[in-house]
Parts: sequence; structure tokens; C-alpha cells
Amino acid sequence: MIIWIDGANGVGKSHVAKKLAKFLADRNAEYVESDQYWIEFLQNDQNNIFTGFAPYYNQKFLNLLREVLEEKVYNGGKMPIVSVSLVDKLCERELLDYFEKKNISMLHIILEAKKETIISRIDNDLIRDKNMREHQKHNVDGQMRYLNNEYPNVVRINTEDKTLEEIVDEILTLL
Repeated sequence: MIIWIDGANGVGKSHVAKKLAKFLADRNAEYVESDQYWIEFLQNDQNNIFTGFAPYYNQKFLNLLREVLEEKVYNGGKMPIVSVSLVDKLCERELLDYFEKKNISMLHIILEAKKETIISRIDNDLIRDKNMREHQKHNVDGQMRYLNNEYPNVVRINTEDKTLEEIVDEILTLL
């Protein structure tokens, strides 16, 4: 099984996925931070940026992420918990549709919050540099719109007034 923790940049996907993986360690869960793979992808070859300026628009990166997930599922017997923004048709096709065709069970969860809350979370995330924060804040509307339009039947969890533990508990009830 692959668990996709999806949502707009800044909604809290990484925190939720990491915590969920700890709760599911006895089920061979493994946290997969797509942003970390993106950073490594760019560091390994600077020319990779020219194949798409964001991870969800970069065919070469999406192929790499798909290979990583296949390795974990097929050869490692892992249950990847992936924090990723699936906010483009390309990543939908290369990840969700691909694994669906492979008959791999998946749970796709979209984390949601008000735009103002997401902007505040991005502003307060000092791990992101200022340029990245500004870029991500600019993309929030489009990402939220895409997620609402493209995935109408996906499980959604409003993170607005919930603790990390409450969000994880809600996900655990779905398994």
C-alpha cells in the first residue's frame, strides 16, 4: 500500500506523514519526503532543473520518485507514506494512475486549511528560504483549486484547528 499525503505547499504534509510513519512502523511503513528527493535530484545534476522547474512538472523527477516507490513496495516490502503535492496532470498520471494500473492499493489523503492559515504556515517555516516561501505563497490558490477540481472523491482532512496527533488519529481510522 502507498499512502499519499497531499495538499498545497505549506499545509503540513511532511509533519503529518512523518508522524504517521512512526505510528505505523510496526506495519513496515516508511516516510518518503518527496522534497528531499527533489533536492538530491537537483544536487546530483544541475541540468535536471531544465527538465521542469518544480517537482510536479518534472517528468524526469517523477520517474525517479516512481522508481523509488516501486523499489520500496516490491523489493523492500515497505508501505511508503509519501508527502507530495500532486498538483498537476503530469504527476497525477506518472504517480497515481501508474500505481493504480499496477494494482497497488493506495490511500490518497488531501490535507486542507484556509488560504490564510497556509500562508501563515509558509511564513513561519524558516527551513524554506525567503524566495521559496514567496514562490510557494504565490502558488497556494492554484494548488488548492487544482486539488478541489481534480480529486473530488478523495479523503480530505481539514487541519485548521487540529493538532498533529488528531490529524494522524483521523488517518489511522481510515486504515
